[in-house]
Amino acid sequence: MALGQQLVHPDCLAFVAVVEELLSRRQQGLVPQNRWQLADDPWGPRAWNRTELEDMVYSSYKQMRKGRITRPPRREVVMDIADYLNCTVEERNRLLIAADGSPIMPYLTGTALTPILEITIEIVQQLSMPAFVINRDWQMHYFNEHLLNLFGVTPEMLAAIEPTQLNVLGLLCNPDLPLYPQLIQNRASWQFMVRKTIYGFKQANVLCQYEPWYQQLVAELLQLPEFASQWPTVSLDKPLVTPNMGLESPTIVLEALIPHTKPAPKRAWLRPLLMSAGYFQFDFPQIVAFLPANAESQAIYAEIGVPLGINHSN
Repeated sequence: MALGQQLVHPDCLAFVAVVEELLSRRQQGLVPQNRWQLADDPWGPRAWNRTELEDMVYSSYKQMRKGRITRPPRREVVMDIADYLNCTVEERNRLLIAADGSPIMPYLTGTALTPILEITIEIVQQLSMPAFVINRDWQMHYFNEHLLNLFGVTPEMLAAIEPTQLNVLGLLCNPDLPLYPQLIQNRASWQFMVRKTIYGFKQANVLCQYEPWYQQLVAELLQLPEFASQWPTVSLDKPLVTPNMGLESPTIVLEALIPHTKPAPKRAWLRPLLMSAGYFQFDFPQIVAFLPANAESQAIYAEIGVPLGINHSN
């Protein structure tokens, strides 16, 4: 038992034990690292000791160890402590549970993901609009026929793509994949779409940035020059400025080349729409659909036989 821990109130013993263990691991150099964190880490260099924890995050920790605090801190403080300690999701949940809090939902994979993914795919199959399914890592798990028709991608072209490359950010930034030529037509709209997607990825995974899957995925994406030039410039602390792209809209729009129009490919303005299949039950998987952003684009949908169950709205 650590020095002073024998004085800890019984209701706080579990929480103090987890904090002490994590501090000890950090002092031994076992610190989860985010290799892609910007240099301006808000926490700065850390010594990983009690005094620093008390000064920077939780001033009542000393009093807790002396038995003068009789209950664990509220959830917001626990999350701040976890941020200071560079906690993985598993470590963060250990802190939350020790503080009598509910854990955060882990990143769903494998058998845990399968039944939810099956329901989400079934929904996309019934949608009367182009759509695909993504998970928390922005991996694309299903494309409906309307989406393939919209962008002129054949099942054979899709089958030729390595499954690991079917990532939203990869398809936006990899010139060797079939959607890139259609999406890069208007570089301003493409760049904003990339930056908005990176922002969404960082925001959705702010608690996962020390997970191995996150580190591996970003490392692979950084091999793409277009992605590497945008990734370090997108910060959750800074708003994204909407460029002037020639189409007034309060939401994001993307100009894309639609290959199957006659007599030549036409450009359409598309409005991405993000939908959850779980109705507050879970964050991911999610559905991404594309709506025509103006009357001309809606006419292009009709020309190539892409159904749409609603009228456009600027």
